[in-house]
Amino acid sequence: MPTIDDNIDRFEVHPTYALTALLPDRERVDGLTAALAVDLDDDEVVEVIHGDEGLRILDQRGVRHGFSARLTRLMQDWTYYREILEVYTEGLTDGEFLAVIPCAPDQRLEVALTVESFGGRLIYYYGYGTVESIIGR
Repeated sequence: MPTIDDNIDRFEVHPTYALTALLPDRERVDGLTAALAVDLDDDEVVEVIHGDEGLRILDQRGVRHGFSARLTRLMQDWTYYREILEVYTEGLTDGEFLAVIPCAPDQRLEVALTVESFGGRLIYYYGYGTVESIIGR
């Protein structure tokens, strides 16, 4: 079964070959991780950020991770990342959990449907240099 890494402080610019989504509570995160055991390898790690610490890690403006992070976020303000970071920041502020789930491109739709069945929303898939909105809401 995949494992969960909670609030690991890693400044993420673009999580390549991963699906991201907001989930309403911890219970659904745990249920989702168990359900993904069918789709993901046992050594895969689902990263989850939440609460005030999660907001600090997401770091919408890059101010908590140094000059390079600030510059990166400034550049992202001119792209679709701005909207994604805004909605994920809002979700974390409202008490939701942001999950980053590694998966291959050919698994993304199946994994997204599983995520949605656990209350996941604002689901995006990050490929190599691309971002695809899978399920909005």
